[in-house]
Amino acid sequence: MVDITASVPRKLKLAFVGGAWDSAVGRTHRVAVEMDQRFELVAGCFSRHAEANRATAEKYRVAPERTHASLDELLTKEKGRVDALLILTPTDQHAGHLAQCFASGIPVICEKALVTSLEEADAVHSALAEQGFLAVTYNYTGYPMLREIKRMVAQGRFGRIEQVHLEMPQEGFARTGQDGRPLVPQSWRLHDHRVPTISLDLGVHLHSIMHFLTGEQPEEVVALSNTYGNFEQIVDDVSCIARYSNGIACNLWYSKTALGYRNGLKLRIFGDKGSAEWVQEQPEIIYMADNRGNRMIVDRASSDIQVANQPRYTRFKAGHPAGFIEAFANYYYDVADVLLAHLDGQPSDNEYVFGIREARQGIQMLEAIAASSRHRCWTPVA
Repeated sequence: MVDITASVPRKLKLAFVGGAWDSAVGRTHRVAVEMDQRFELVAGCFSRHAEANRATAEKYRVAPERTHASLDELLTKEKGRVDALLILTPTDQHAGHLAQCFASGIPVICEKALVTSLEEADAVHSALAEQGFLAVTYNYTGYPMLREIKRMVAQGRFGRIEQVHLEMPQEGFARTGQDGRPLVPQSWRLHDHRVPTISLDLGVHLHSIMHFLTGEQPEEVVALSNTYGNFEQIVDDVSCIARYSNGIACNLWYSKTALGYRNGLKLRIFGDKGSAEWVQEQPEIIYMADNRGNRMIVDRASSDIQVANQPRYTRFKAGHPAGFIEAFANYYYDVADVLLAHLDGQPSDNEYVFGIREARQGIQMLEAIAASSRHRCWTPVA
């Protein structure tokens, strides 16, 4: 039973940088930040295009006088009026935007991937003042059943973890429209950096899930990168074997040319006492097995669930599945707790919120994957 008499924390006032109505992620973030009434979107510079900026503000119900034409204008006029800035611009613009925001002293939440290179990550680390605040959104870790698996791993439910298999196949770069022409994504997705954009887009999620569930660190990788789809200038398929600390073997595959997969995010984790499998298309279910030959299916209503049945995850009863946007909202709920503690000058340690350390480690691993693919050899993650 939820205690409706419990005190409710104040709403945090938020400004968007990017995230226009017609962008890839803007509307998702708009819904997620306000789902649990922890944040209120009050200002923004949603697009560098004036009409898109104006139209987005109207749809998001942001007042015209708090809709700004540039990041500089937003930082000047909103300092002291907002509690945090949410950066939703393309990844290759993050480093510059983060530097500007840190200089303003306003806490920052940033969409993954944080930056495009280890050098940029180190620059962000240096620019982040001692009293600064940065949270990076890895939304898939907000799924209650992934948090349940994390708890099971920590409690030894599967014994010593030996193997983890993670995959995220999609089909967008191999698809065509009814006229037979390729479906063209946003222009920034069609340019690779030292780390291919597909790794910054998809690979970063698989790294974050692996670290989230096990707490282990990548030590060495061997990888293949390929171009199979409609755009010859970019990598669109990556396969990787990674050695993690404590002897865990991890297989990762992410692709944008896997026809038939809209977003096939899948996790399989194997220990010496049991295993678990989770598929995003069935987000409320964990398939489990043990070393005695038993196979089980658990969901939010199962008797031994300890995390996913908490009131905060039960916006409606089991049998009515929660999904992608709710997972985003769960992550923002935790960010709100950490941000409130920061604003109140209180220490906060939340196992569900990630910042520069995790982001830097992810970029470090993705650079090693890219280097391994180029040199066709095992490459240390250093």
